[in-house]
Amino acid sequence: MKPEEEYTVAEFMNKDVVEATAETLVIDCANVMAAEKVSSAVVTNDNALVGIVTEKDLARKIVAKGLDPKKVKVGDIMTTDLVTVEPETSLYDAMLKLNSRKIKHLPVVRDNVVVGIIT
Repeated sequence: MKPEEEYTVAEFMNKDVVEATAETLVIDCANVMAAEKVSSAVVTNDNALVGIVTEKDLARKIVAKGLDPKKVKVGDIMTTDLVTVEPETSLYDAMLKLNSRKIKHLPVVRDNVVVGIIT
């Protein structure tokens, strides 16, 4: 068994990432997230990562405000101040980043293209 610092994000990341665009309606994004049983969707533009939408965003920015998810676009509620890691990052460092930033979803990118996610 390797020491915990030697495991990489690539060994543990989920490669099946739900993607949406900023123009996707929130209802459609939420339906795909529910069907895929995931708690987030990355938002891309021409394969480049531009944001992320989480269940927390849906609850706080749509449900709590009484907005109609059939009329709001993902781009209106996505988080754009992103924290990411590369596949070669140690799993230990990724977990420290999740903890210190108090986030639950960490997109894994290579050349700003999403290749996975750690949750």
